[in-house]
Amino acid sequence: MNLNEKLSLAILPTPIRKLENLSKEYGFDLYVKMDDLTHFLASGNKIRKLEYLLKDAKDKNSDIVFTCGGVQSNHCRATAVLSKSLGMQPVLFLRGSKPEIFNGNLLIDMLIGSEIVYVTPEQYKNIDEIFKEYSKKYESEGKKVYIIPEGGSNSLGALGYVNAVFELDKQVDLDQFDAVCCALGSGGTVAGLIAGLNLVDKPCRVIGFNVTKTDKDEFTEKIFKLLNGMSEFDVDLKLEKVRMEVIDDFSGPAYAVPTFEDLELIKHVAELETLILDPVYTSKALRGTIETFKNSGKKVIFIHTGGTFGLFAQAEKITQIMR
Repeated sequence: MNLNEKLSLAILPTPIRKLENLSKEYGFDLYVKMDDLTHFLASGNKIRKLEYLLKDAKDKNSDIVFTCGGVQSNHCRATAVLSKSLGMQPVLFLRGSKPEIFNGNLLIDMLIGSEIVYVTPEQYKNIDEIFKEYSKKYESEGKKVYIIPEGGSNSLGALGYVNAVFELDKQVDLDQFDAVCCALGSGGTVAGLIAGLNLVDKPCRVIGFNVTKTDKDEFTEKIFKLLNGMSEFDVDLKLEKVRMEVIDDFSGPAYAVPTFEDLELIKHVAELETLILDPVYTSKALRGTIETFKNSGKKVIFIHTGGTFGLFAQAEKITQIMR
């Protein structure tokens, strides 16, 4: 496969907005690439990766698609929706326990008929072994299983954000921007952005705001592994020219657990810009972007990676800040 071998699943190009009110308030030019608008049910950044991954699955005549994530995984929801639409059965391995009420992303998963396997956090550490075990079961029934890693973050999936940079390069003058910022959860989006900017030879750096408790050095190692793996798809990178930074300071108490400041920012941005952030990824990453560039006068693009359905799963927390 190469950069041109993909499905067309997303509604592209996604628009770019300058957040005028926030730019004035915080003293730098803040633009948003609206990748929350890539689709409705499969909205967010994952669809760009899945255009490559599900092309590979279809080429291999797969019947079943495995993937994994938290109970409210945006990636699992997007994978389930798109797999179903392409005639493949999604099987989602979700970290956590079955809730009494289905809401947010999980509600969509259930409505479209996904098969769900709940696994404990301890089991999730060995998810590859669980994949192997369940693959045998389906293969014994004559089915062909295709496995997509957490977040769709392998070198093939990361090509989705190489293409996103090509798209971005046609929309704005990237030479005028100081940074491209986004949430860092599994590494594929950041790796793709780095590779894309490398290929179009633009000087702006990529900043990934870590929303997990994965170590910064571990993430950096993973991102370079993904970049190196792109050579398999005829992507020729000049890795000595990579400009990236991983910032840990805004990850909050745990993955998918927002701080009070994150929740306040969700409300503030909604009021000021009618832009909806989510409590897992974009609120943490945008707060990091604001704190990093406040009063700098610089010009920054923020990638809105979606997550709106996950907002409803944390409605009780968000309601508390509005009382």
